[in-house]
Amino acid sequence: MENKKQQGWTMRGKFYGNKSITIDSGGRVKLPSRYLKIFDKDFFGDEIVIAYRKSEGVGYLVVIPEKKWIEILEKINELEGKSPVEIERIRRVLNRNSDFVNLDKQGRFVIPKRLSEMAGIKSGDDAYLIGNGNFIELWNAKKFDEYEEKGIVDDELIAGIFN
Repeated sequence: MENKKQQGWTMRGKFYGNKSITIDSGGRVKLPSRYLKIFDKDFFGDEIVIAYRKSEGVGYLVVIPEKKWIEILEKINELEGKSPVEIERIRRVLNRNSDFVNLDKQGRFVIPKRLSEMAGIKSGDDAYLIGNGNFIELWNAKKFDEYEEKGIVDDELIAGIFN
């Protein structure tokens, strides 16, 4: 059975698409059903990881299955050209800017306060959940719209991908 679930991770276990949401009054996020299907608790465990990230100076959060997070931390040891001190610094930053949370029966989780403040995502805010392969990005909608307006991704590059 577990082997079948592991195959499921490689075949269907990627997050794609997007969903507009509003952070509820308790600071909770409800994951859409298409993302919840990927969070198979028997395979991934009961916890997920919320981590703070930046892109072009703009902060956002990532939502990732616990087991996938552990794989990421293990990959740090394999970074070529990095000294043990550099590897330790990377691991420290990732762990400092992350937290474990549980999904409730409705597929909701509470954003940890410190991470919420870092990413500028608070109760009542409109937000986007954006599937990005192994994880889901959680952006404050206004910040993401401003980020996208900067034209950081080259439209010609995207057009070339589709041709």
